Amino acid sequence: MAPDDMAMRLKEIQDKVSESLQYSIDSLVTLREEERERLFEIRTRREGVQKELNEVIVASEKAEAEYRRSRQVLLDASRSGNESREKEAYERAMNLMKIRGAFEEREKHLAAQRDDLDREERRIERLIARSEEMGNRFRVVLNLLNFSIEDEGSGTLSPEQKEFSAGLLLAERESISLSRELHDGPIQKFSAAGLMIDLAGEFLSRGDFGKAKEELARTRSHIGDALEEFRSFLFQLNPTGLKEGFDVALSRLVAQTSSLSGADVRYAVEGQSDLISLPMRTTVFKIIQQAVVNAVKNGKARRIRVLVSIGREMLRVKIVDDGLGFDVEKVRSEAEEKGAWGLVNMEDRAAMIGGEFSVLSEPGKGATVSLAVPLPVKR
Repeated sequence: MAPDDMAMRLKEIQDKVSESLQYSIDSLVTLREEERERLFEIRTRREGVQKELNEVIVASEKAEAEYRRSRQVLLDASRSGNESREKEAYERAMNLMKIRGAFEEREKHLAAQRDDLDREERRIERLIARSEEMGNRFRVVLNLLNFSIEDEGSGTLSPEQKEFSAGLLLAERESISLSRELHDGPIQKFSAAGLMIDLAGEFLSRGDFGKAKEELARTRSHIGDALEEFRSFLFQLNPTGLKEGFDVALSRLVAQTSSLSGADVRYAVEGQSDLISLPMRTTVFKIIQQAVVNAVKNGKARRIRVLVSIGREMLRVKIVDDGLGFDVEKVRSEAEEKGAWGLVNMEDRAAMIGGEFSVLSEPGKGATVSLAVPLPVKR
């Protein structure tokens, strides 16, 4: 087969495979959105069941207390020899026993229903995570497939293609992670706010202005929290202030983290930020940002310290927290299974700028994240 014919044939195959991959990606996106809607419904139902279960438990305890009192009344009536009083006490005790039994049955039913919803929630979460990961892989393959086939004869990717592939994979992971956090965070809060407004409207229609006012106050708080989280997401996507150096961006990161979590977060920068190019500065900042987010979100840290030291030949970063700590190797090995790419993303970012990255941590002992990046020597 002539070289031109071979190239044309490869292009045809490439187009067909690309079309199939794109169809699979679109199908996964549709599936994921459907399951996310289903997940929201499950969580809403679960919240309602849990609320009813709590009310039934309280009512059951009250019925139990009333039943015990009625038995004492029956005992006293029996001892008094007053048959009319004894009959009345007996009927009341029997009635309360039936009510108590009905509450107990309802409690068992609701508890079983809640457990079923919990299992369904976990199943859907696993399905969404797997579909995200599959879509991630398909997109990487699709983009790699769409490279020029000129280098196919060598059987290897060029350094530029490898770097592009690594950056693409990193971007896809971050996109999936932010999408998941956006859906489970502020979007859920806005959805809940909608339900609260409906409930406030119901209270108003009944003339219960006190409860309506309380519900609207909760709604306002929910919306405020959601807006704060949205600002945090926007800052993660596009950290501002890095053109002026590290100080402005780190100051905003510290302020946002402290506001959302209540943690004591502080930073210090030593050296001249203008010795570092903006792309490298951005990459280093995103590593710091991920480490701080991990410390608060996963480690529940209350104290975080960030130190950036810039020398003539080396940039060094250290992030220390007093959080729960974790098994580093276990987290790294389970990243793909759980879709938790924070640690892996930091390692990949460090590798892209030629840096050395390390994490020291143990369960119960906090974590220390370190980064060392050689700086180009200016002549």
